Amino acid sequence: VWDYELSFNYSRYKSVVRWPQIVNSKAIAYYLGPQLGVDADSGYPIFNANPARLYTALTTAQYDSISADTVYHPESWTSNLQATLTNTELFQLPAGPVGFAAVAEYGKQGYDLNPDPLALTDYYFSWKDSDGAGKRSHAAVGGEVRVPLLDFLTVTGAGRYDTFGFAGRDVSKFTYNGGVEVRPNDMVLLRAAYGTAFRAPDLHYVFTGPGNVSSGVDDYYLCRTEEPNEDIGDCSYSDSGVVVNRTGNRDLKAETGRTFTAGFVFSPSPRFQLSVDYFQVTLNNQVDDLSIDQVAEDEADCRIGTTANGAPVNVTSPTCIDAIARVNRFASGGLAGQISSIRVNPINIAREKTNGLDIAFRGSLPTSFGTFTLSLSHSHVFNHKFQQYPGDPVIEKLAVDSGYYIPRDKSSASLNWEKDGWHWTISGTRLGKLPNFDEDAFLKASYLFNTTLQYDFTDHLQASLTIRNLFDTMPVKDPTWSSYPYYNASWFDSIGRSGFLQLTYKLGGSAL
Repeated sequence: VWDYELSFNYSRYKSVVRWPQIVNSKAIAYYLGPQLGVDADSGYPIFNANPARLYTALTTAQYDSISADTVYHPESWTSNLQATLTNTELFQLPAGPVGFAAVAEYGKQGYDLNPDPLALTDYYFSWKDSDGAGKRSHAAVGGEVRVPLLDFLTVTGAGRYDTFGFAGRDVSKFTYNGGVEVRPNDMVLLRAAYGTAFRAPDLHYVFTGPGNVSSGVDDYYLCRTEEPNEDIGDCSYSDSGVVVNRTGNRDLKAETGRTFTAGFVFSPSPRFQLSVDYFQVTLNNQVDDLSIDQVAEDEADCRIGTTANGAPVNVTSPTCIDAIARVNRFASGGLAGQISSIRVNPINIAREKTNGLDIAFRGSLPTSFGTFTLSLSHSHVFNHKFQQYPGDPVIEKLAVDSGYYIPRDKSSASLNWEKDGWHWTISGTRLGKLPNFDEDAFLKASYLFNTTLQYDFTDHLQASLTIRNLFDTMPVKDPTWSSYPYYNASWFDSIGRSGFLQLTYKLGGSAL
């Protein structure tokens, strides 16, 4: 029996985003007063500023007098036409029916930031934003098959061809995957799969316009050459003010990858299941933004010829050539030799590879007080290798001094209770230890707990109360992180305990 489905989806997002920004000219007039001239040696303007204003908190009226709201009107849209064709019994084999499915789709998507025009100039203090607008088309065809070769052996296979059109070019790729499942008995399932992946770069990575932002970076070159006996944090050139120039990259390649998984599932009863899976993922041409700190450190290593630890550096390597070209230094004046700006943009990372182990457990226990369900999961990464450009050395991202802050372990657990329409869940996550900012030690592991209480009034109406960060846990502080917010904002935030009430009602159809 052939089943088919034809669907068309269209969505559009529009919003108005408003927030205050300091106006450059008004701030200068308030804090520094009128300009009195120009210093002949440095080329900097001369002011007779009132120091008291620099250390006095602003009143609301004073802040309003030097600020203005910047308003953005971003929008994005996507449309997709999809047709699917399935047959769960394409034909019969001795071990069972062969299943087949096919899909074809075509769609378009686009976005436009519609920023405040003044934000694209030097009107606001220490900030010059970038515009961004673009669109792309996408078409794909694919199919998959499931074949029971023997009573205990099933194989699966799938293939798909995708093509994207954007920035005046087409990016296409055929991807595939295959898997095998072996059931030696009713309690054990052995499984393995191999597949390839393909992903076009995000629109904003491609179409971002040029923009500037003021930032701070350690000038590793001057610190190592002029103050070699000082720690980088105590160097006179640490956290130097620089302008970061960022723009999109219309020459980005598509990301590709390969995955391999193998493991087993042990399920002696419907209420008990344990799974263990090994995974290996390889990514090529992964898109990511360059780090200004890494560029500055690479530039120092390449200009000096050795790393801070004394290891030799190939000054003709692709990374060295690129890093030196991205760092601009003042040629004259009082700041001669110091970094003036650093140019960054999204790039295709040459290669990234990781492997590890996923373990999951789920067990339920019915009682006269209700049904209790315990779920546990743990991921452990053995290696996470990274190579920015072909020919560069391979970096182990999990090392404390790698320049990356990622955990080796992540775990989660939840306990759920259900009875007579009531559902209560308490869940927790554990994030493994992370390198500190100085990359000379690890920070302790951290824990976060949430809870949800839900009641089903009917099959279509339910209410729930969710409390996030149940114990009001603060981020793990890092004494070596010397700038605000004094913790790793990539993994933590300062949102304390928060609660959410939700009422859901479904019109028609099956139950919630």
